[in-house]
Amino acid sequence: MIIGALLVALASGTQAQSLTEFTKQSDSKKPIFIELFSSQGCSSCPPAEEWLSKFMDEDALWQSYFPVSFHVTYWNYLGWRDPFSKRQFSQRQYDHLNKLNIRQVYTPGFLVNGNEWRGWFDRDFRQVQQAGNHSVGQLNLDIHQQQLIASFKPSNQITQNNNEDYQLKLALVGSGFKTDVLRGENRHKFLKQDFTVISLQSFSAGSNLEFSGTVKTAPSLAQQAEKLAWVSWVEYKGKPIQAVGDWLN
Repeated sequence: MIIGALLVALASGTQAQSLTEFTKQSDSKKPIFIELFSSQGCSSCPPAEEWLSKFMDEDALWQSYFPVSFHVTYWNYLGWRDPFSKRQFSQRQYDHLNKLNIRQVYTPGFLVNGNEWRGWFDRDFRQVQQAGNHSVGQLNLDIHQQQLIASFKPSNQITQNNNEDYQLKLALVGSGFKTDVLRGENRHKFLKQDFTVISLQSFSAGSNLEFSGTVKTAPSLAQQAEKLAWVSWVEYKGKPIQAVGDWLN
């Protein structure tokens, strides 16, 4: 089904951003893909969100570093319904558990390139800094008039194997979200959150690891973001191996 044009007017009143035109190509090196599972209903999560926000000033953002934050639903019963939470995002964390990428489900929970990373609690960032750099292949992504076309060309070090082992993910990510939390563990706190995923789509691999499909309309939450970005990544057996992304102007 063809969905209406993706034009999102920013809440600040600045220029509208068109989400329908986006082209990006990765290099062949494996990036550092950081997933945070978080919740506005979790009192331990704001420090983790603040750490993730530091990537806003990282020169290698969208080149070497790809941070994203998924807000889960399982703390909503504590008195505050996180407006960014989705069951889809909670399920992603459980999928990581079922694939043995993590040992348990909790927040704040980090993964680096699909592997559980508990170093944040000790402020040990060596795994983050050492996770990338070897060659995995090149990802090409094009979004034009709501249609996505992408391809992944594995390097010689990566065996293509079964196309069913590969998936392409597309996330609309917002930064600069501000929330006054009125109830729950973070009541009376004013939270500023970056790299928050507000929509997520999956595309199956066709022949020659090509992907295509229709990009869904942006959710209304996009209007509250100061900045928006497309972030797309290829997963092999549930682990991110290559990514592209950038802010939308």
